[in-house]
Amino acid sequence: MKQFRFPLQPLRVVREHKEQTVRERYAGTLRACEEAAGRVQTASVELTGGWTNLCEKLAAGVTGHELLRARAWCNVLELRVKERAAALEQARYAVDAVWQELMRATRERETLDRFFDKRRRSYDRALQQQEQKAADEIAIQLLQSPLRLSPTATR
Repeated sequence: MKQFRFPLQPLRVVREHKEQTVRERYAGTLRACEEAAGRVQTASVELTGGWTNLCEKLAAGVTGHELLRARAWCNVLELRVKERAAALEQARYAVDAVWQELMRATRERETLDRFFDKRRRSYDRALQQQEQKAADEIAIQLLQSPLRLSPTATR
């Protein structure tokens, strides 16, 4: 019997490669999302420090000019937190989009894998039937052979 050959193997390889590529992109978007979350956290810590500094200056009774500068700095830090939070949200959307693409690529590959497995099982069954048929024919030929040793000939 001919060796097993899956006619859609090139497509299977393409889908495996696509899935791997999307998986790598997903890892990259996850990394970018984690970095964006870290930047939001850093900006939040800076803002908390700015507010603490403003409260300390207020309690110390500094001049109005210094209070205005400290408040302006807090405004800058608040803007930074908002910008970084928006960037984090965009990163999360990107992660979700790539996740959906990864699920689609995985489904497509798994569909071909199931078809491959089905064809392989069918081939294996046919091969087993063919081998059994050949073994049965050999057994029949041996049983019908005139040179077959009889139990009395062996004595």
